[in-house]
Amino acid sequence: MKLSNRLSIKQINILLMSLLLSVSVFSKELVLVASTTASYEPLSPFEVRKIFLGYPITRANNQLIAIRNKSDEESYQIFLQKVIHLSARNYERRLMSKTFRTGTPTVLEADTLPALKNKLFNNEFNVSVMWLEDVDSDSNLRVIQRLWKQTN
Repeated sequence: MKLSNRLSIKQINILLMSLLLSVSVFSKELVLVASTTASYEPLSPFEVRKIFLGYPITRANNQLIAIRNKSDEESYQIFLQKVIHLSARNYERRLMSKTFRTGTPTVLEADTLPALKNKLFNNEFNVSVMWLEDVDSDSNLRVIQRLWKQTN
């Protein structure tokens, strides 16, 4: 009787451990991406924030162009909170204010994942954010750096 109880406890422990491992495997990561032809180094958190606020950042004597990924509401909200550190309303206000003040165009956006990927493929200096799993499913995209990882 005790042996079967020990086996049950062992089995429960094994199940719990495998469950914990599977949860960490499925955690989400938000990454900065570009086309595979991009060969520049990662940006500092300040530079990432700056480029998505519409300020120039250059690599290899070319200006990087940010594209807001609005194809997924969850990733966009995490991007705003963890990368830009602004609410959606304040972010839009900042972009609009900069456009009126300087006359420079606002940060580009893409409403669908295929449209975003197309913009990234067309110019190696275009950068955006997306889930790591979306990058892994496309061999034409390259992760420049990890921006945020879901913690369990």
